[in-house]
Amino acid sequence: MTENETARITVANQKGGAGKTTDVIHTGGALSARGYDVLLVDIDYHGGLTCSLGYSDLYYDTDRTTLFDVLDFDQMDSANDILVEHEEFDILPASEKLANNKNIQTLLEAPKSRERLGMMLDTLDTDYDYVLVDTPPSLNVLTDNALVATGNVVIPVIPEKLNANSLQIFAKQLGSLEPAYGNIDRLAIICNRVEQNAEHKDTIREIKSAYSLPVFEIPKRTDLSQSIGEGVSVFGFSKDNRRVEDARQLFGDIADLLDETFAKTAPEEVKA
Repeated sequence: MTENETARITVANQKGGAGKTTDVIHTGGALSARGYDVLLVDIDYHGGLTCSLGYSDLYYDTDRTTLFDVLDFDQMDSANDILVEHEEFDILPASEKLANNKNIQTLLEAPKSRERLGMMLDTLDTDYDYVLVDTPPSLNVLTDNALVATGNVVIPVIPEKLNANSLQIFAKQLGSLEPAYGNIDRLAIICNRVEQNAEHKDTIREIKSAYSLPVFEIPKRTDLSQSIGEGVSVFGFSKDNRRVEDARQLFGDIADLLDETFAKTAPEEVKA
């Protein structure tokens, strides 16, 4: 990948409550703070990212053209019209239409059913530096679309035994897609809400032993929720304290990995 190409990354794990949305928002904030043009795509049928950032009205407004609609071949060009300009990054918001089983079945049975998101992203007018995709807590055609569209994945997990076991199931899903759609690069595992107890320490040790990937640890004490409550990442948050600074450092480390992986130089670094 050259420096000017868009880097697309999915954040996914079929286990609910793993911290996907939080990781997308704060990683997006870290990249935006470096001067990159960033797009967050919310293909989660719950619309957690969309609603957390203050766009619940768009999620529930099914009369408008939505993300589900622009997955249709004939409406893909309209994706440019539904982009939301947030103060830190652009957003392709989710829609309640993604939660409609009939709609999902229609998508599943359509031609190129798992390639629609990637095709739609190709129609966007803006040349983003990074696109981050938030996904539902399940292995379905929406998650598959995200993985196929990006070809890269960051996997969040809560470091508890049952949650860690879900990584094996997710690995099988990735393996089932690759013969038809090409390699999906595993970039990193993010252990969220880490506590200093034996179970978490043992599970993280097992994850590091089982997977030859960078493993990031986000402590439970880290202040991540207050900024999202105000509709911004920790990098757009007005409050400064030790926990906020810790969060910025941690997600800055993740941004460092992405910059290294995709051979990018932050615009702010170029100016300096």
